[in-house]
Amino acid sequence: MQLSQLFKVQEIMENNIKHLSQIDENELGKENIFDLRFLALQVKVGELANLTKCYKYTRMKEDIPKDKIMFRFIDAMQFFLSIGNQFEFNIINLDAVNKISTEQSLVKAFSGIFDDIKDLKYAIRIDNYVDSLNIYIKLFTEFINLGKLLGLTFEEVYDYYLEQGTQVL
Repeated sequence: MQLSQLFKVQEIMENNIKHLSQIDENELGKENIFDLRFLALQVKVGELANLTKCYKYTRMKEDIPKDKIMFRFIDAMQFFLSIGNQFEFNIINLDAVNKISTEQSLVKAFSGIFDDIKDLKYAIRIDNYVDSLNIYIKLFTEFINLGKLLGLTFEEVYDYYLEQGTQVL
């Protein structure tokens, strides 16, 4: 399994979407595209958090069908990969991802992801590539760990993503 394949599939899917939608990104402006990507990432991660209801301490945990979790997870992952492609973070590999320690609580995992999205956005804005790359690796790792906490193995996510990507292609 290579992360480079996921980044490549995402790039191809985005190019197809741009071609089919005939949206001129130059008309939207770089700053708007930048904010759109990060807002979309936050929304998709939020939708995943909402699905789990982990933030509601008064509710008992429900069994959520794995296909629903996988769908929301992949939906968010597309934006992680998109940002990785856009800012040339697509050079990361699984070794870098596996070296970072991870959370054991859904609430802390989601909170850390939201904090790091904000930090990544800031580091990119000030044009600090090294910090941006390090934050991105940490963020990507936290997201993969979130999948594990939700009962998804990286292998399942990887296979599902490639399968879905080839259907779109």
